[in-house]
Amino acid sequence: MAAEDFAGKDVGAIVRAFTSGKARARDIVDGVLDRCARAAPFNPIATLDSENVRAAADALDSRRKAGGALGSLAAVPVSAKDLILTKNLRTAFASLTMKDNVPAEDASAIAQWRAADALLFAKTTTPEFGHKVLTDSRLHGVTRNPWNKEHTSGGSSGGAAVAIALGLGPIAMSTDGAGSGRIPAACCGVYGLKATLGRVPHEVPADQFGQLTYLGVMARHPADLGAGLAAMSGSHSEDPWTLAASRSPFTWPTPAAGDAIASKRVTVIRRMTGGHLHPDTEAQLDAAIAFLDKRGAKIVELDGSTIDWKLDTARLILRANQITRFGELLKTRRNDLDPSFARTLEEGAAVDIATLRQALIDRTSAFRSVQRLFAEADFLLTPTVATPAPLATQDQFAPLVVDGKPIGDLRSAWYAFTIPFNMTGHPAINIPFGQSKAGLPIGIHFVAPWFAEAELIALAQAFDAHTGASMLFPPGFAAA
Repeated sequence: MAAEDFAGKDVGAIVRAFTSGKARARDIVDGVLDRCARAAPFNPIATLDSENVRAAADALDSRRKAGGALGSLAAVPVSAKDLILTKNLRTAFASLTMKDNVPAEDASAIAQWRAADALLFAKTTTPEFGHKVLTDSRLHGVTRNPWNKEHTSGGSSGGAAVAIALGLGPIAMSTDGAGSGRIPAACCGVYGLKATLGRVPHEVPADQFGQLTYLGVMARHPADLGAGLAAMSGSHSEDPWTLAASRSPFTWPTPAAGDAIASKRVTVIRRMTGGHLHPDTEAQLDAAIAFLDKRGAKIVELDGSTIDWKLDTARLILRANQITRFGELLKTRRNDLDPSFARTLEEGAAVDIATLRQALIDRTSAFRSVQRLFAEADFLLTPTVATPAPLATQDQFAPLVVDGKPIGDLRSAWYAFTIPFNMTGHPAINIPFGQSKAGLPIGIHFVAPWFAEAELIALAQAFDAHTGASMLFPPGFAAA
């Protein structure tokens, strides 16, 4: 069999090529595995499953020849972040403490993709237990930006973003706890969607009623976000949020609901707290606003400092959850942990009960603040991050330095834009929009009312028709 490179093709094109008999699943998979070998210098892959994915492809080819039923993702190569449980495939959480962990069951979202006949070929890199917005770990090393290896891929879904940018399959499953899917999507120039709380089952975490983390989708083509989301959004009996969401399951494609931009009310928040915004990032934001205005959107700018975004609330809840889950590792296996993760856990240990209780109340306050904004807006627009990707050597706890000047810690100075919407549950998307003068991707960030994922995807399609971002590849990785 000959490898066939489908990089740059969307999900629909791959499914049609396979179901029509024009391409074999095995050839499609071999094409992706060839690209994985070429992508090795950027380190997006935590665990490659070449043998099993080839066997699955062969079985799918046999079923097609026999006239068997085929799913919506038939022969589509997919990857999943190394925090998501995958049956019989190592899920190490990028941790030396879990390096031999092989789950006995799939996460529900993975099981749904498999049931749709997607072909899972790899787990993608992440920092240890996804604890930071940079992707490096003692187990897997540093994952580098596909546009410039000296810079970070972002995180914690850095490997997923690099994989999509380099053409390693059209969709990848990510996680997003404070922007962990949208931030690396912005750094690497791809589309990244965090759906509404409860749209995608995430039944694994112990605290189902305190969820801040979501399973998401990354893609090169906006429509593929819809294809991926539709194939993973069935409810799960042990995720209470999905039980409500399942009353109106997400379907794709959705019926056209008019122009994605004309007459839409867009509230622009260019600075959440009045902090630094890189000139190149602000220039691209202004260009996006001009595009919206030309297409007939109704634009209002809001001073973000007038809103109490409760940015520290998410950190407190996350840290309390982390120390509860991993506190024993800190006591017994500290020397095996990444130093930044150990420090993160120590922050969690310092959270007292009264502070945590207030954080839980503040989460409701944050939700109400955002809901009030949507009384007068169809979308919120912000930068995804305040600057293009920092250097790969950036330390999680060190100040972010721009033009030789420290501008603050990463949480407040770089990615404050994504954090609130993990608390409030609203869907949000990174849309790649231009590059910096240094050639690094820049992303813009839209947020919508609950369950308005289809509107965000349609908006992304309108932007992609303008920018052609879906057809851009890093040097040396252009589609065949």
